[in-house]
Amino acid sequence: MSKSKKPQPTKSSQRPTWLLPAVIVGAIVVVLAIVAAMTGSRREPFEPEVAGAPRAEVDQTSIDHGAVRFEQPVESVFRVRNVGDQPLTILGEPRVELLQGC
Repeated sequence: MSKSKKPQPTKSSQRPTWLLPAVIVGAIVVVLAIVAAMTGSRREPFEPEVAGAPRAEVDQTSIDHGAVRFEQPVESVFRVRNVGDQPLTILGEPRVELLQGC
């Protein structure tokens, strides 16, 4: 007598449990990358205020920190923007004037 063997399902026919979540996460990353690429390119075209020369525009010309104790560090941020149509080069350190009040 011969024993008849039934075909056993192989493990290669089953999908790994991590495959579906990995495909979903990959699809979400691709969609987010496409959205970021499309929205990042929507900048307004630059129209210079000065033609033929560079020109620096500073958003603030003075900042009042109020009463500050001696040797207490303070920080100020100024945004400098080139509004001309030529490259702006800043040479050296900017001049900062400190006024001491009474």
